[in-house]
This record gives sequence, C-alpha cells and structure tokens, in this order.
Amino acid sequence: MSPIPAIVCLKWGKGYPVRDTNILFRALTDLMTQPFRFVCLTDDPAGLDAGIDAVALPAFALSRDHWTPGMWPKLSVFAPGLFAPGTPVLLMDVDVVVARDLSPLIDRIRQVPGLHIIHDWHDTHERWFPRLFPRVRGSNSSVVGFVAGTQAQIWDRFHTQDFDTLRSHGNDQTFIHHNATDRHFWPTGWVLSFKKSLAWHMPVNFVRAVPGPGDAFVVAFHGVPNPHDLAQPKGTRWGTPEKFGYSPVPWVAAYLARYGRD
Repeated sequence: MSPIPAIVCLKWGKGYPVRDTNILFRALTDLMTQPFRFVCLTDDPAGLDAGIDAVALPAFALSRDHWTPGMWPKLSVFAPGLFAPGTPVLLMDVDVVVARDLSPLIDRIRQVPGLHIIHDWHDTHERWFPRLFPRVRGSNSSVVGFVAGTQAQIWDRFHTQDFDTLRSHGNDQTFIHHNATDRHFWPTGWVLSFKKSLAWHMPVNFVRAVPGPGDAFVVAFHGVPNPHDLAQPKGTRWGTPEKFGYSPVPWVAAYLARYGRD
C-alpha cells in the first residue's frame, strides 16, 4: 500500500504570518478527497492549527542573513529522513489559492517518476507576441512534487554550501531546475500565476474583471500582489505598475473569508 501523501509548506522568519499556513491547511482539508498529512517545516510552530505536523527545519550551512532573496530554506524538503521512502510529497508555497481537489497532482507524482515543477509562466506580451519576445522560461517552485527517497542529490549539493557558492544559481527554483533528475513540468493550466496568467495589463484592467481560476488546481501569487491585497476595501490599489486594480477580486476575497477565520 502506498504511503499517505505529504503536503508540505515552509514557515520561517516574518515574511509570511502563521495565518497563511493555516489558510492553506484549511483549504486542503476542505477540498482534498484522499487522506494526506500536512507538514510545516518551520523554525517557530506557534499558532499553527491542530492537525498540522510541525517539523523543525533541517540544518544547512547557509547563514540566515542569506536565506533571502532566493528562498533557499525550501530546499530542505529534499533532506533525507523527513518522510518515509516512497511517500508522494507535494511542496506548496503558502501564498496560493487552492481551487479544487489536488488528488490528480498526487496521482501524477505516484505514476510518473521524477520531479514535477511549474514551467515558469510567460507574461502577457510574451504569449501574445512570441516572435518579438522569445524568452526561454525555466522553473517556478510554487508547487513541486516528488517521491521521498528520490532527488536527494538536490539536498546533497545544497546543504554544505555557503552563499558565495550558491549565489550564482540566483534562487531555489533555478537550483532545483538544474539539479533535479527526470524533471517534468506540470501540464499546462494546472497551476496558474495570478499576475501573469490572470491579471490584465493597463488599460484593459479598467474594463475587464480578473477572471477566476477556471479548471486550474492552484493559483500562485509570487511577488506582487499577494492574496490578502485582493481582499481589501474598494479603492485600495493592488498590483504592479502595469497590472493593477482598485477593487477586491471576489473569488480571492471569498477564499480568504472562508478559510481565514480566526
């Protein structure tokens, strides 16, 4: 019998409050149709909901003042011994909206050997004018899947290194992209980016509402805005200089209202 899957997030420092971990856990508890273990790799378990397994971050050489930019602690998920060999592991950022049951992602981890990661999204102008903007995109690590007992080489190549060695990789997701074995991208449309897949460029943003996630499983909020920005009172500006709005996004606000209770 296959081990129960582990859905894993990280919480450390002050960047993302404990509420974000609890919201993710509550959404998954509501939406998942198969059993799972929710694990938070953390340096501070205070405030986590009952039912969340708090596990101490494995030790690695990189000094804490260099954990960002790059989100390097995320690579600790590949440390040996955290999960029983054969366990499907789904690593998720906490600044996401889970749109529906993630069982198909777990099934894909079980059925297709290797590491599963997002193919970093093309921005609007790259999708509309690919010949003018022929940018090659790598990986985004907002949602990563693998089987425990595999991909240990990522940890082996990371945990003893200092910043001077790691800085050439730029960030965690570039490191994963180049050090994973049998790397696969999630199917197109499974994981969307709010700012790259859904938000409209100016001036379209003034006349068209941000669409919902459709058939996607997850919407990722990397960078700006974050989900809580989209649940503020009307008139509060959110977004980037090119993609922004002044009204709440109803489906994000509803998600936070449902799962963000105290």
